[in-house]
Amino acid sequence: MKTIYGILMAVTLAGILCAAGCTTTETAGGDTPTPVAVQDKIVSVAQDNNGDIIPVDMHTEIRIRLPENPTTGYSWNVTGADGLAITGDTFVPPEKQIPGAGGTHVWTLEPKVTGIVTFSAVYVRPWEGIQPDDETYTITFYVAPEGTSVMDVISANNGTTISVSKGDAVLVALDENPTTGYQWTAAVSGTAEIALESFIPPYSETPIVGAGGVHKWLVTFTGEPSGTFDAGYARPWEETVEDAESFTVTFAGV
Repeated sequence: MKTIYGILMAVTLAGILCAAGCTTTETAGGDTPTPVAVQDKIVSVAQDNNGDIIPVDMHTEIRIRLPENPTTGYSWNVTGADGLAITGDTFVPPEKQIPGAGGTHVWTLEPKVTGIVTFSAVYVRPWEGIQPDDETYTITFYVAPEGTSVMDVISANNGTTISVSKGDAVLVALDENPTTGYQWTAAVSGTAEIALESFIPPYSETPIVGAGGVHKWLVTFTGEPSGTFDAGYARPWEETVEDAESFTVTFAGV
């Protein structure tokens, strides 16, 4: 009996160990499956994305989080959300109940159309109405059509050829510091079109003197992708000099 009991215990233990960490294959030498990362379909944006251009698709859930302090009388009021369905609108109080402490206003959005859609809000005291110096927030989303994508192009791509599939878009992002007087001026050729551009200023709770931001351009194509994106970095009131900073990429359809 002791021998049979020992055998049963050994078999049981082996089964447990195998369930915990063993992998089996139908044939010897088979390839080990490679884990595939699940795509994140939630895009979360905040105060530092004010003025930004964010690519999404029709299946993306968008979450916008902005600081709000109702004890001051101010609250965020949505002023525009065309092409977006607001599926959630709530105020999240601070974790610690400290008198005068603010919380976070959270909106959950779903795209309803493809193309360019914009969300905007203003921080106001409702009984005062909108004032010229009230804080505003605007963010634009490019909702890519099914089966298409948006390619990111940055300064490291300067002088290269970008392969673009038909129907895809390109988002160019370059550092810019308007406090120096310099700014990017861009032009395109071929089938390329600048559908949207925006300067995203730096964000800090404490203003940083002389800090730069990012200039973004959303480039779409009227047909088979072709042409170039050319930009120059200069002070508009000065004559163009030979050693002025420039940026160029060429688009090629695939």
